[in-house]
Amino acid sequence: MSDSEKTEFICQRCGVCCRWPGHVLLTSGDVSRMAAATGLSETDFIDRYTQLASNRRQLSLTEYPDGRCIFLTEEGCEFYDARPEQCRNFPHTWRVAEGCPALEALDKSRVKR
Repeated sequence: MSDSEKTEFICQRCGVCCRWPGHVLLTSGDVSRMAAATGLSETDFIDRYTQLASNRRQLSLTEYPDGRCIFLTEEGCEFYDARPEQCRNFPHTWRVAEGCPALEALDKSRVKR
């Protein structure tokens, strides 16, 4: 994705990307920010909402068996303002699957030009 495409992408907060399978890897900053947003200590947040990632070097958010994020509600991300860096970087550093309305709208706007 080019720099101009990065600035054009506007998340519609639909939650489609929050339903794709795969780990949401956490940085120490993510843990601090999300723990504060949930009102938990970092230790309690880690115990309650994380697991050891498959690379066995990082923590990842726990997910439901179907792959969706545990913080996804019917209204979208429960902690959008405190979401992990990996989520903040969507779609710039992701292998994007089909179904993101913001990306589809961006693609359609390019065709119309």
